[in-house]
Amino acid sequence: MKLTTDIEDTIDTIRDKIYEEIKDMTVSEEVAYFNIIAEEAKNKYGFRVVQSAVKDAVGTIHSTSSP
Repeated sequence: MKLTTDIEDTIDTIRDKIYEEIKDMTVSEEVAYFNIIAEEAKNKYGFRVVQSAVKDAVGTIHSTSSP
């Protein structure tokens, strides 16, 4: 009986590949690596970058709460 699905195997393969690519990078190199991938995906698929709703909510909570 197989305990994983094909998609899980694919995801594991992708994770292993990424790990091998970034394992010796500094934190700033990792950030740059993922930013490049995100920018490529944004351009390829036409994603829009919007300000974080969570960030907005936290800012609103902190600015309107009283001590």
